[in-house]
Amino acid sequence: MIRVSVCWRTGVSSVLAGVLVALSGGTLSSAGDLSGTVSDATVLGPELFSEDVSAFYLGVSGGYGSGGSDRFGLRTGAGTFPIGDLDLSGSYGGLRGGWRGVLPARGGRDYVYGFEFGYDFASLSDSVATQIGSTTVQGGSEISNVASLRFRNGLTNSRGSVLYFVSLGIVRGDIKTTSSISGGGSTQSFAQSDRRNGFSASIGAEHQLNENWSVTGEFEYVQFDSKVIDFGSGFSTKSTPGYRGIRIGLNYKF
Repeated sequence: MIRVSVCWRTGVSSVLAGVLVALSGGTLSSAGDLSGTVSDATVLGPELFSEDVSAFYLGVSGGYGSGGSDRFGLRTGAGTFPIGDLDLSGSYGGLRGGWRGVLPARGGRDYVYGFEFGYDFASLSDSVATQIGSTTVQGGSEISNVASLRFRNGLTNSRGSVLYFVSLGIVRGDIKTTSSISGGGSTQSFAQSDRRNGFSASIGAEHQLNENWSVTGEFEYVQFDSKVIDFGSGFSTKSTPGYRGIRIGLNYKF
């Protein structure tokens, strides 16, 4: 019985020694070998905006806009007739690119600033109509092909992986204004297109996914300049298109 116990204990000790060697990656050649090199374990953490003092990036984005208010009225030789309020809505999307820099701020955060150029293939439109006596009057507006230049800045969270930003910028887009008058079996149609300036403002956040990629989300407001549109034949209107939108995007940093 004593001999069996000794053999059993010897076998268990051998197994435990083998397990320890396997778990240690074979670095423990013997119990008395303390000359091996000890290295720290690799710890993976989130990508930080502060890892790049400055960086260029390209991206794609898209969104949906609505909620603009453009009161359409038709001015004629007999006076001005209110037609209704235009609520331009629709989807938009396009390309963007920019540069940003990083400066240290208080509380372990970073201040991120930069400029961004974008171009959206937008299509936001609306039309309204009303009855004036026996005549039906219609008015409409459409926004498309919007270029923008924005200054964007904000602060990161304490971990440096999320940027909370605001942006202000100028925009330039194609505005098409239409109107029609129907009555007595005939219809007169009018349309004018122009390239117009405006401004934009937004608030949002950007999350760093890895060394190169990040995702963004923002709420933006876009307003174009007011302009009197002359349709000719004594008809005109005042056009002031704009919209509010939600935009999401994906950026690649170089």
